[in-house]
Formats: sequence, structure tokens, C-alpha cells
Amino acid sequence: MVRGEGGWFVDEAGRRLLLRGCNLGGDCKVPYRSRNELPPQAEFYDYGNASFAGRPLPEAEAPEHLDRLARWGFNVVRLLVTWEGLEPSGPGQYDEAYFDYIERIVALASERGLKVFIDPHQDVWSRWTGGDGAPAWTLDMVGFDLRNLHRTGAAFVHEEAGDPYPRMLWPTNYSKLACATMFTLFFAGDDFAPALRLDGKDSRSFLQGSYIAAIARLAGRLARYDNVIGIDTLNEPGEGFIGLTDLSRLQRAMARSGPMPSPFEAMMAGSGAP
Repeated sequence: MVRGEGGWFVDEAGRRLLLRGCNLGGDCKVPYRSRNELPPQAEFYDYGNASFAGRPLPEAEAPEHLDRLARWGFNVVRLLVTWEGLEPSGPGQYDEAYFDYIERIVALASERGLKVFIDPHQDVWSRWTGGDGAPAWTLDMVGFDLRNLHRTGAAFVHEEAGDPYPRMLWPTNYSKLACATMFTLFFAGDDFAPALRLDGKDSRSFLQGSYIAAIARLAGRLARYDNVIGIDTLNEPGEGFIGLTDLSRLQRAMARSGPMPSPFEAMMAGSGAP
């Protein structure tokens, strides 16, 4: 077992471990396939039929890739998973095939002496707000219309914008309406939107509870594997509108490119104002 001691990772004998790792891998952020044969944009909104089993690598190819990593001298991988992959269709509706797939990948890594650090990954909340991570139903439940997020400027969405995608424009979504609202509700919905109830709970309790339950369920599945050295909390979360003192100007932005409305302008546009 690996544990932390004095700022180092150490093994059972107290020896310091030098972990040489890599991401596995960035393409986990989109589904491996849809269960329906649809055009790309229609498939994007058919989120209930998406499957992430096969991300980040097809299972049939996994032994070859993991063997190569071990041969190159890597001894740990940061295995990316997404909340959407675990719970794509609705609260409590888990994709057992994805859980099974992740467990089998961890087992294959164990056979090759590779340690695994699980990374619940997200960028700007979800695929429908310009990134990846959370399921679409989280946006739907708080009242967002998925098909109007891009056209109202609530998010800059690749699937709607087409190619070429403006270089590094995706981080601007952290300060746009959809992502900022979701992180505000996720971390402080009981304070900022106390009247909003989701399944009888305030939005913070509901959203955090759903997320933690999904990750805890995965942790339970992987608890018997000694090569799993930990599970991250959440990759690159945002602050939303929390802490802002003036909604009439853009006080905080991870990146500035393209249209950058103030929070109040974003709220107006999201409500249909030109």
C-alpha cells in the first residue's frame, strides 16, 4: 500500500517512491460511442444514450498500451473518469458498463505493476458548457435549455460553433453564464438560490450529493485493488459568481478572448435580451 509521509509517497517498508506517471487520457472527455446512429449534433443532445465505456482506450487495445507504458518506465497513471460517464442519464441512473470497464482497466494496470490515481475530470462544468465533466441533466434540472446555451452566449460550445475552433477559447466559459451559475449552485446554492429545490433539497446539497455518491460508488468498486493509490476531488473547479462584488463588470476571468460579457450582461442575454 502507498501512503503519504513527510511530504513523500512511501511504500509498506517506508521507502520513498518516485512516481513516474502520465495522463490516461484526455479523450475520456467525450463518449466512446452513442447507442443510436445519429448525426453528430443530434447525438450531442441525445445525452441519455451516450456511453463512455471504451474511454480513454478501447479495452481490446488496453494490454498493448499498458505494456508499452510499463516498458517505457512509467509506474503510475492518472486515470481520467467523468461524472457524466458514471451517471449519464439522470440522478441515480448509473452506467454499469462504464463502472465495469473502469474496474477492468484498473485490474489490467495492476497486472503490469502500474499504480492508478483516479481523476474525476471536468473542464468548465460539462460538454454542453464548452468542456466536459458533469451530466447534461444537472443543467436541465436547474432550468437551462441545452439547445440555447450557445446561441445566447451562455456558453461557447464546439459542437455548435463548428471548426475551426478558436484556439484556447474554452477557458472563457468559466466566466460565462452557464458554467458560472452551475459552480455557484454547486458550492453555495443554499446561500445564493435558497428557493431552488432539486428533488426536495437545496441545489448545493443535491448537486454535491449526487456527485459524491457517484464517485463514492466508483471508489467502492475499486477498493479491493491495492494499486489504486487515491482518488482526486475534482479537476479544476470554478468559483462561479461567488465572491464578486460588482456584477456590472467582468471582475474575474480565467482567460479573455472573444465576447466577454459581465455577469449581469450574461444574465440578460441568457434571458433572451439581444
